[in-house]
Amino acid sequence: MKVETRRALENSYLPDASTGVLITGLNGLIGWNLFEAARRKYRVFGTHRRRHPRLEGVSTSRRLDMHSTQSLAALLETFQPDYLIHTWSMCDLDLCELMPEMARTINVEGMRKMLQAARIYGRLKKMVYLSTDHVFSGQRGGYHEEDTPEPIHVYGKTKLAAERLLQGSAIPYAIVRPGLVIGESLQGNKGPRDFLFNRIRAGRPTHYFVDEWRSPIKAEELALKVFQIMVSGMEGIFHVAGTKFYNRFDLARELALENGLGQELIFPRLRREDRWASIRPHNLSLKSIRVF
Repeated sequence: MKVETRRALENSYLPDASTGVLITGLNGLIGWNLFEAARRKYRVFGTHRRRHPRLEGVSTSRRLDMHSTQSLAALLETFQPDYLIHTWSMCDLDLCELMPEMARTINVEGMRKMLQAARIYGRLKKMVYLSTDHVFSGQRGGYHEEDTPEPIHVYGKTKLAAERLLQGSAIPYAIVRPGLVIGESLQGNKGPRDFLFNRIRAGRPTHYFVDEWRSPIKAEELALKVFQIMVSGMEGIFHVAGTKFYNRFDLARELALENGLGQELIFPRLRREDRWASIRPHNLSLKSIRVF
């Protein structure tokens, strides 16, 4: 991101230590990066599923049973946030296909419980839900906010169902569908960046699709835009993605090059060669027609 763009975004939400933000899912790539960014701006709290050494001494994060409305409502009462950012989900495409009931329990019922707790709490200014580009089929790409979702796999279907639960609630909301998020995770083993770097450093070959297209966005840039949307008066669906489209093979090579890693272990692959070929999208590139 250009320096001018970063400064403009940073200035769009000024630090306010009195504003409380609760972020679920710190073990996930997006949740952790939002938490880290929010700590510099707001009175921020988080939830995690597994404790990690980097969370030691972080008194504002709690391990939480996301399936208990009472626990969620109690957490909201304890932290008293103004905004809730919900990132916690089961997002491994293959695992969701193998364990669809678990995916529905976490992604859909988890949202239902969260909304019940939010209604009990009753003081949220807005709930921001981190959804996914996988709510689309990937047949054509260039999807904007008014395009009709057509998910082709369990993960996409559960995320879309969660979107609709939020839309049907009486809670002010924003649904953010990010492009492929690139950044470092809490554990160092989540997301495309960590996966690629760990494979290269271990000397293990990795294959990437040359016929799957995405619009990647750096985690820190996503965080800035999420907070901008959060504090704005705008509601609805927002696509937040990079302006450049990449196939996964070229993206992996560029990430390796940018970070001084070799590209010798990165190999091309076609989607039809994968065991889950039927759920591998062709083009999930995003664009936005919203002004924010």
